[in-house]
Amino acid sequence: MKRLAVGMVLMLVALLVAPAAAAGEERYSYITVKDVTVRLDKADAVVTMNYTIDDGIGFLVLLLGKSDLRQKALEILNFNNATVQYLDLERIEVRVKDASNDYGQGSYWFPAHGFGVVVPSLTIITPQDVKHYEDVSEFPDGLGYFA
Repeated sequence: MKRLAVGMVLMLVALLVAPAAAAGEERYSYITVKDVTVRLDKADAVVTMNYTIDDGIGFLVLLLGKSDLRQKALEILNFNNATVQYLDLERIEVRVKDASNDYGQGSYWFPAHGFGVVVPSLTIITPQDVKHYEDVSEFPDGLGYFA
């Protein structure tokens, strides 16, 4: 009986730790990305990702903690200098310090960026414009803007 209980706990933990075979390109482990919004604020960015997690995993995340969910979500977003500001079972919001290059006099360049999955809906918001992309795994060309 003790072995069965230990086996069940190990199996549940393995579901959280081991990346699952992707059913779709917008999926990473137990997370399926719905959309990503990048709001550029001078050289920094606030990045919000909405997602769903597999049925049954939500209970395990609540039971065992959000550290694995946090790690996987950050791997999907793939930004350096990212600080998590909000995380729940449906959304993560991070602040990325120096996401853009500052060229002085209020001019900035948000460089090309790759994500860990295909993002079904990507929105980039600058002070002047809103750009929208569908089914992209990277933002290939970069974007100049003024703040």
